[in-house]
Amino acid sequence: MHQDYPIFGYSTMNLQKNCNVLFIYVLCFVLFAAYVYQYSKHENPCPLCLLQRLGMLGVASSLLLNLRFGIKPQHYGLAILSAAAGRIVSLRQIGMHICPEFGTFGEPVLGLDLYVWAWIVFSCSIVACAILLILYGFTKKKESTPTWGRVEMGAFGTVAFLAGANVLTTLIECGISSC
Repeated sequence: MHQDYPIFGYSTMNLQKNCNVLFIYVLCFVLFAAYVYQYSKHENPCPLCLLQRLGMLGVASSLLLNLRFGIKPQHYGLAILSAAAGRIVSLRQIGMHICPEFGTFGEPVLGLDLYVWAWIVFSCSIVACAILLILYGFTKKKESTPTWGRVEMGAFGTVAFLAGANVLTTLIECGISSC
């Protein structure tokens, strides 16, 4: 008989699935908000911003793997690697703009620059994935039958749309060559 440790009335597998979906939508909201903010201000994203967006898309895509193929530690590991890479890029940009000879890039949002927000998002992503890995350890039944309902398809569609938008805007801004 399948027994799971309930947390807040959820089985740990359902809680992980719901957290993955929520996590994906939060990342998509952050990416969409960055697009709206930068293009409403008529600012093209810099190459480091584009790399940070790729890092967020990497985290979201890794979590989509959990929804499509079942929750596995390898998927969380891939998400952590994507977040770590994005965090390094964000830290590089923060370090560049701390130096007096570099100006700031864009206007701050709620008092922080977008690259600082990206660093916060990546740091929170690493912590969230670590917590989800711990929850995975409390799950007695490790095999999950993935369900692919409307919410999951919506998450996939949103990530695919944002990835396509990222490719398109990068091609418009940089062309085929590097920025």
